[in-house]
Amino acid sequence: MKTSEQEESVEELGPDPSRPSDNGSRVTTAQASQSMDAEQSGSSKPRANKGNSSSLARRATGPRTPAGKERSKQNARKHGIFSKVVLLKEEPRTEFNSLLQGLREDLQPEGTLEEVLVEKLAALLWRHRRLMIAETAEIRKEVEFLDWEEEQHQEEWANTISDLTIDFPGGLMRRIENPIILQKCLDLLDDLKMRFEKRRGFDAEQDKEILIKLCGPYNKSYWRRTLLDSYIAWMSIWSLTAEERRQKEYSLPPENCVQIFLEEIAREKMWLNRYKKARASIEAEKMHLEVLRRNVPEAPELDRLLRYEASLDRSFDRTLGQLERLQRLRAGQPVLPELKVRLSG
Repeated sequence: MKTSEQEESVEELGPDPSRPSDNGSRVTTAQASQSMDAEQSGSSKPRANKGNSSSLARRATGPRTPAGKERSKQNARKHGIFSKVVLLKEEPRTEFNSLLQGLREDLQPEGTLEEVLVEKLAALLWRHRRLMIAETAEIRKEVEFLDWEEEQHQEEWANTISDLTIDFPGGLMRRIENPIILQKCLDLLDDLKMRFEKRRGFDAEQDKEILIKLCGPYNKSYWRRTLLDSYIAWMSIWSLTAEERRQKEYSLPPENCVQIFLEEIAREKMWLNRYKKARASIEAEKMHLEVLRRNVPEAPELDRLLRYEASLDRSFDRTLGQLERLQRLRAGQPVLPELKVRLSG
């Protein structure tokens, strides 16, 4: 019978041939160790022994290292039921994932139900973000195209007036609050001036159309002296013969009548340009006030947005309350009974 000292000396000399060989168990342990090392390092290099690799794959039960297990815990979270459907095609998924991750870090959900409630909170906040974008778009639609809409309105009005006959009552000078018509009047005055400077005289047949467009048909009872009135007065003096001038004691030569009328055209243009400048200043201030007024959507759109916001707020408060109750129950803390208020009327 061997003593313990003899057994130790025999083990030091080498393995006992009579004992069962433990080479197989040592090889299996080494392979398992290599498998765990590969999983920790993330290496995907194929192993030399394909038979052993396939055998290990068939026996695999998931990640075994703490890091692998921690990563696998997030798999369900990355594919939550809300994150799949809450985003529109053009919305950034990275921003939603960042919001969801922030809520998870703040609320620390455990279990499927708490995780679902946190995802629902993220979806509600994301819809609130979408609501703010919709409100901004509603305001921009009313504000950013305001100038363009006003220009279209003025142009349509000017075209309607231009389509009228040349004997439009009061002429275009009565409608100069429209900037397009105002500019048309300035253009007609430039045309009339150019004709006078070219021929240095009056020609009723050529000038009649421009003057009637500007001032309308001749009307003695009109309270304001128009350019047409001046034209008729100076033309009557300009067309007198030398004998008629002596009889009426007019010492003014004909060319002076032309010059005086040109000066009246210049004064009319000066008055229109002053009006144009003053009107532009007033219109700019009115447009500024209109933009400020439209920073709040009109009643139908505003009512729709406010109802949607109230619905989101109620859902958020209710979901957050459900999550807090679950977490208090899980922590063993007292939970007050849920208070439900039903309104009837």
